Amino acid sequence: MQNAGRADWADWEPSSSVASGSLPSRRVLTADSLATLAANVLGAVTNLLFWIAAAFLFSAADVGAAGVVIGAALGLSTVSNFSVGTLATQYLPLSGSQAMRWFFRSHFAVLAASVTTGSLFLLIAPRDLLFGSPTEVLMFPALVGILSLSMLYDPAASGLGRARWSALANASHATLRLVLLPIFAFIPLGTTGVVLAWFLPVMILVPILSVAIMSRIGKTQPNEVPPEAGRRGQLLRDFRLSYAPALLAALVPAALPFIIIKTLGPEQAGYYIVTFSLVMMLAVLLSATVGPFTSAATQYAADLAGLTYRFGFLSVLATIASSMFLAVIAPTGLGLIGEDYRTHGGPLLQLAAAAIPFLAFGAFYGALAQIRKDYRRVIITQLVSTATLLLGAAFFAGHAGLAAVGWSFLLAEVLVAAIVFVPAVRAIRAALRSRTGGASYTRASDSTVAS
Repeated sequence: MQNAGRADWADWEPSSSVASGSLPSRRVLTADSLATLAANVLGAVTNLLFWIAAAFLFSAADVGAAGVVIGAALGLSTVSNFSVGTLATQYLPLSGSQAMRWFFRSHFAVLAASVTTGSLFLLIAPRDLLFGSPTEVLMFPALVGILSLSMLYDPAASGLGRARWSALANASHATLRLVLLPIFAFIPLGTTGVVLAWFLPVMILVPILSVAIMSRIGKTQPNEVPPEAGRRGQLLRDFRLSYAPALLAALVPAALPFIIIKTLGPEQAGYYIVTFSLVMMLAVLLSATVGPFTSAATQYAADLAGLTYRFGFLSVLATIASSMFLAVIAPTGLGLIGEDYRTHGGPLLQLAAAAIPFLAFGAFYGALAQIRKDYRRVIITQLVSTATLLLGAAFFAGHAGLAAVGWSFLLAEVLVAAIVFVPAVRAIRAALRSRTGGASYTRASDSTVAS
């Protein structure tokens, strides 16, 4: 792996603008970070607002059961789409005359897989806790299928040069579900109302986006690359690199609410859903600048030291703000919803606030590892974190309540920080020494960064 690391860094060469000394990366990181931060945080904030509104309008038990159904559907959809959407970003523009066939075949495969996984979930799910009628049980696989298709459209639209379509669709979904929520609360529909408020906008948007993307495929003439054997091997490599992290990321929102409702009941699950949405919003804020940093570092390797300083500064600010928010402001917000939310969710928030610095450190190392293309260690640490959180909650929630989730979250992030501490320090030192371009960083990484 050390030789591979040398090859990766050897590929880093300054662009012409960097070589001439202009260092545009000092502007790129800030602009891209703010744009990506705004997009990701907007999604997390609207998700949080949805659950806060649900907590005001519905009982905690209804919120808990709906949260498990929605979380399970999101997780199963991620598992079932096989990262086809991510691959579409890279390969759809190169499919040429095969683009429409690729579009239909991939959608059929994803739809079939998602409906199958949704049906299998019903065999192990506590249906009496989650669903109010047999009709709702029968609808669940169809909801998973529709959600899986919707997950394909963001990257597919980006691959076709129409990223604004996905942004408009996401904004529409966020707005529509907030509008529908009080309507379904007034009827009232209980758990079904919360689930419908989430999924009905998706059911409306999927056919609209399907028609729009098919029309775009029909009007454009993408470059067609001959289907050589090497492309198939590259496709498989890209699948492995994109699917494993996506699968691990889907396990927590899918499995953790399921563990809580089976162990503690739907009311405690409701407290968990609203409280952990606050934590996830802050986690999104911390990770939002990783993509722009890695992109800028790839383009402007000669300024890696400056980029690393700026990324570190942004990470420190976000970490301090996030910890203070969870420790001081968030408990007060839960109290406004109801004193029972603050009583049961408060300990989880305090423990999450303590875990945020370790989470930020792990994210910082993950960014450097992505630049070095050391995906294996990133996946390993993600596996450790996911397993620790889920197993800790499963074994101790019955004794410690929602605080068990907080302790498990803290332990998971501490373990990850301990695992990556030494390689992170080495990678940071190597990055900060790379003031004279890609070649110097190659020499530094040879001696300090190894897998």
